[in-house]
Amino acid sequence: MPEVALSFITSFAITLAITPFLIKELANREIVGTDLHKEDRRAVPEMVGVAILLGLLASLLLYYGLSGDAKVLWAALLVLLVGLVGVADGLKRLSPLQKVSSLSVIGAILIPFAEPTFLGHDLGWAYLLAIPLVFMAGSNFTNMLAGFNGMEIGTGAIASLGLALVAYGRSTTALAVALGLSGALLAFLLFNRYPARAFPGDVGTLPIGAALVAAMVMGELEVQGLIIFGPYILDAALKYLSVGVMTRESQRPTVLRGGKLYIPEGGNLSLPRLLLRARPMGEREVVYGVWALEIVACAMALAVGVSL
Repeated sequence: MPEVALSFITSFAITLAITPFLIKELANREIVGTDLHKEDRRAVPEMVGVAILLGLLASLLLYYGLSGDAKVLWAALLVLLVGLVGVADGLKRLSPLQKVSSLSVIGAILIPFAEPTFLGHDLGWAYLLAIPLVFMAGSNFTNMLAGFNGMEIGTGAIASLGLALVAYGRSTTALAVALGLSGALLAFLLFNRYPARAFPGDVGTLPIGAALVAAMVMGELEVQGLIIFGPYILDAALKYLSVGVMTRESQRPTVLRGGKLYIPEGGNLSLPRLLLRARPMGEREVVYGVWALEIVACAMALAVGVSL
């Protein structure tokens, strides 16, 4: 399947080429974010995740041109629309209602590609009506498990590679989307890993969930996909159960003292902070811990996939 391999290579190469240019341009335009987990609170170019979006879109369009798989075009449309929501949120700060409603409407595009069965049971219209909500949640979840150098990008890369392994031999559409996503994320990780030189912004994190959910639904890999999403779901559940619906402004950042991270007094819970409850850690340790949990989730999804 040379076309599928090209999906990975194309997204990796384009993201790798575009990212340095965007870092420079966004820094010059002062579109930056503060790295809260560094002593100097340095400014880092924000919204550089446009490179991820462009790399993934290019890979999907190339794959369509080589394979004629029309589903990939619809996946590209979903990713593009979600990326535009990310751009709008980065520039204008959309309200939670605006973001949720926008992502849900976009997710409705997936309904014609869904088979309303789950674990052999026909769920009928209930399943189809749930698709936009699942799409919205998946996009938000990959945007929420973030805030540390390399966390959202590295976790997304692991999840997409895990989904690619699950999709191998089952769905070339899902495989192409997952490999295209992983290529873009691995290239961007070279700039986002500790110490980060670029932040993805919502334009880089929202499309991760959009592409993963699209691949899951189009490839009929919902069971394995839910397992792969396990760490994301746990993170979102911890945040909701600890403080309810959160906004960006309501969050209290993790406290940095002596190179170690500590949970803030009265702050919300999250998956990274669950790890920090065991002991204070450096930023890289926290990120590696979340990555390890995602690797375990992917291994479980592969095991379940073999049995299905």
